[in-house]
Amino acid sequence: MANQLTALKREFSKKARILEKANQQLKKEFVGIDPIIDELVENVRSWYTMNSIQEKPAVINLWGLTGVGKTSVIVRLMELIGLEDKTFRFDLGEKDGSRSFRNSLTDLCENKDDSPVAIILDELQHAATIKGPFREEISEDKNRMIWELIDSGKVSYVEWKSALWTFENLVKNLNELHYAGVRVKDGVVTRQKNLFRKEMDISEDDSPLYFVPEDEYECIIELADDSMDLKLKRDVKERLCQMNGNETIQFLHKVLSKATRPSIKSFHKAIIFVIGNVDEAYTMSGNYSADISADEFHEATTKITIPDIKTALRRRFRDEQIARLGNIHIIYPAFNKDSYYKIIRLELNRLSDRIKEVLNLKLTFDDTLIDEIYKEGVYPTQGARPLFTTIHQMVKSKLSLHVNIILKRKMEADQMRLSVHEGQLICDFYNDKELLFSYSDPITSYLEKLRKPKKDESQAIAAVHEAGHAVLSISLLKVIPELVVSVTSDSDANGFMYSKFNPNYTSRAHVLPKTAMLLGGIVAEEIIFGEQHLTTGGSSDLRKATESLMIMYKMNGFGSVPVYHGVHERENSFVYHSIEKIEQEVFEVIEKAKELAKQELTKNKRLLLAIAEYLSVESKLEKEQLIELIESNSDMGDQEGKPKDFYRETLKKQIRTKEILKETVEKNPIVLNKDKEGNHERR
Repeated sequence: MANQLTALKREFSKKARILEKANQQLKKEFVGIDPIIDELVENVRSWYTMNSIQEKPAVINLWGLTGVGKTSVIVRLMELIGLEDKTFRFDLGEKDGSRSFRNSLTDLCENKDDSPVAIILDELQHAATIKGPFREEISEDKNRMIWELIDSGKVSYVEWKSALWTFENLVKNLNELHYAGVRVKDGVVTRQKNLFRKEMDISEDDSPLYFVPEDEYECIIELADDSMDLKLKRDVKERLCQMNGNETIQFLHKVLSKATRPSIKSFHKAIIFVIGNVDEAYTMSGNYSADISADEFHEATTKITIPDIKTALRRRFRDEQIARLGNIHIIYPAFNKDSYYKIIRLELNRLSDRIKEVLNLKLTFDDTLIDEIYKEGVYPTQGARPLFTTIHQMVKSKLSLHVNIILKRKMEADQMRLSVHEGQLICDFYNDKELLFSYSDPITSYLEKLRKPKKDESQAIAAVHEAGHAVLSISLLKVIPELVVSVTSDSDANGFMYSKFNPNYTSRAHVLPKTAMLLGGIVAEEIIFGEQHLTTGGSSDLRKATESLMIMYKMNGFGSVPVYHGVHERENSFVYHSIEKIEQEVFEVIEKAKELAKQELTKNKRLLLAIAEYLSVESKLEKEQLIELIESNSDMGDQEGKPKDFYRETLKKQIRTKEILKETVEKNPIVLNKDKEGNHERR
């Protein structure tokens, strides 16, 4: 017993060291997700080091945007701890095909039931079981089996056996021959022998004509289960030689039934990684613009919580299925700017190592190249993948050209240094730090070209439009925008404004100014260009304003009567569905908001024109520059600061009032005495 305990301790310590080394290595290979790696390794620890005590699968959920390393970090972790051969990945986006969950279970189910395997259920969002606003169940749920696997580790599995197809044909042929008049006694054909020989392709001989050929006995042993007690060909022959035709056909159908009956495989010692992209939680995921700030986007994704994830999952899955996923939810943030730069350097260093190994050339990179790759390759909602294609296009595809230059010029170069200058990729060739030759090649910078000021009609319109939003953000919401843009690389938008609105709640007091700010672009166009020259650029603003008001008035009780409005979906509807009055109230709010926007923009027209003038010749206006424009073109003063805690201070004030009243009563008690007639009198 003591020796066994010592061995267990030694094994535990060994695995703990392996896991710690894996943690350190992952942080070298995957940048920007150190806290994620720590959390992942910590949750894997118990399964890896103490698997023998596990009674149900360990389930770890990983959520995030595409291209942030959810699947790859798990696969790499399993490699580092030596379990790559015990790792099985299923793409739940494949509903049919050979890679679907149902059709790719063979490799997994060949493992022993108690083996500690790792199962990756990737793209869970494609395994949705409900749809629509009324949470209707999807009729054909082809991934239904995964929920039992997640919950108990069990899966119903039909093992494919190579002899099954041949055996099915044999049973079919014998059944047809029996129907055609072939008769059998004690396993031997007694009538219609010639027909049997012809159909079964058996030559004439003196040996007994067995109804089931002897060369099929091994197949029967393979397909029958233990309950049929058929271990040897002798056992099969003895059984068949006691049967007539009907009994033989029934026996063969029984073997066939055993062979096709699903067996229950249990993987209670497995670890199951559930991976998905939950767009409902990452509400900004549909924005593919390359002009979004990576840092701002990263900050927004760090605020996503486990309740947010579970709420988002309710739009795709039943409550009991979400419960089966458990409470280990690792939430990936988007990469920030620093992480993208680290990814670029890491990928370039890998490339440099390969060039050194293959060509014995030192390949180095200037910061100007890294900056260019960042500007051209980063789409914050799409993770690292676009970066890799940009590196390939900008660097890797040029390397053969650079190597060819060395060969053609017969240079004794030992180093190539890449940099960017005025739209050119510069390759400097060195030998022992001495410059031998420089070669330049144009870089096609699609995004930077799109971001350059156009100084045309479209930019003038966008400048005025976004200036309108910016001025109202400052004057009505007391928030100075972080960025105002009049030229973007996005084909769907000419410009945008980004502000950090401080309160994380919405009250009635916010409704009018927020709606006015959303309408600010349209109103600014009317003021500057005239009503007849209003453009179609405000369609998204109108949609946002209308949708926001409809949610507040129909669902949050902001109307004159606090009623929850909804669709009349059934006779016993529990929501109010007469919407005419509420929509009229929304219409009136929009009218008031437009008038408020007009008043504020007219009052602050000088600042409006100053911002619009700047944005008509420059692509973007950042916060620091905007502050300077405010100081020189407005008497609004400092408009930004931490918002007052109105609700908290009001509550404290009421409490203080209550305490003062209580103290007053205690110091000056009111005594009621009865007079001679029995009436109360105050003292």
